[in-house]
Amino acid sequence: MSTYKKLNDMQIDVSQYEEEQLTELEQKRWEKRVNTKLHKQKKSRSKKWIVGTVAASVLAIGLSIPFGGVSLAKVPFVGGLIEQFIDQNNPPNYSTYKTAIGETSENKYGKMTLNEVLVDTDSLLISSTFEPAQGISFNYQTHLFPTVLVNGQNLTVIRGTQSIEVNDDMYTIYGDIKLSELPTEGPLQIKLTYDTISKSFKDDVVIEDPWVFDIKASTDQMMKDTKTVQLDKTITLHNGEKVKLNKIVSSPVSTVLYYNLTRGSENTHFKLVSATGEELEARVTYAHDSGEPSYSRFDPVDLENGKFSLVPINSDNAVTDREVVDYKEVGPSVPIK
Repeated sequence: MSTYKKLNDMQIDVSQYEEEQLTELEQKRWEKRVNTKLHKQKKSRSKKWIVGTVAASVLAIGLSIPFGGVSLAKVPFVGGLIEQFIDQNNPPNYSTYKTAIGETSENKYGKMTLNEVLVDTDSLLISSTFEPAQGISFNYQTHLFPTVLVNGQNLTVIRGTQSIEVNDDMYTIYGDIKLSELPTEGPLQIKLTYDTISKSFKDDVVIEDPWVFDIKASTDQMMKDTKTVQLDKTITLHNGEKVKLNKIVSSPVSTVLYYNLTRGSENTHFKLVSATGEELEARVTYAHDSGEPSYSRFDPVDLENGKFSLVPINSDNAVTDREVVDYKEVGPSVPIK
């Protein structure tokens, strides 16, 4: 299954963003990008890269996560593991960092069971099981976005969700909630409220009696095994634009680069390259050129024992086919020390 097909079932909540009219210059820039992708397709030997962008007016949001978007016929059910959400083919073992829940909440729409949660450095991964009630229409294109409170505060930045059919009467619901910040000490009091059934944000059903879960999750072991490298470096791209590299944080679950772009450079992203030349795929990239921090999330790497570099790339002149997006390098390689 190609990365593009995997993306088809993923739903991102963009309701918090306002839509703005494109300027004439922006319209021409987008026309150039579309024409480039449509007319210059060829097979590339480089790594597969999928990157989304959020421009100054937050025109688009992209996401690349290797989810297991497959529909299973009648099979014995085992609660969907978060590891399968991250990598279906070669799932890692995050038992040390996960919190098993197993609690069930039920209303007239059906039964929701919260299987497990995992708190990463800036995100919350959720696995739950949904059993629709008799007569309730639900399929893989129907989504359940939770409202998340951490220690009583709503720290949600972006909400992503995917519904995977287990059988005709049961679905695994995966959630990926990007958080603005997390307390670094003590267990987290997390409240998950599923109060909306969403179908492409057009036919939302508000649930008067929502599924609610109050849980406690520890981040102690995750914090112990997480390393942060302060970069605090500004680089100049080949076109003269500047990018501020802030820091890179590597946990057992992910490696995240935080950076700031200048106005008009929303198509600039980064790839992570090892000393042997291996290019690591970005699971997620959100690029902002409006002053807000941008970030790229990669697979976990060992920053202490391995040598890696960050290479800026740009999608303006990208070559794409059904499997591969080949980006052009647009600036100097930056060693991570």
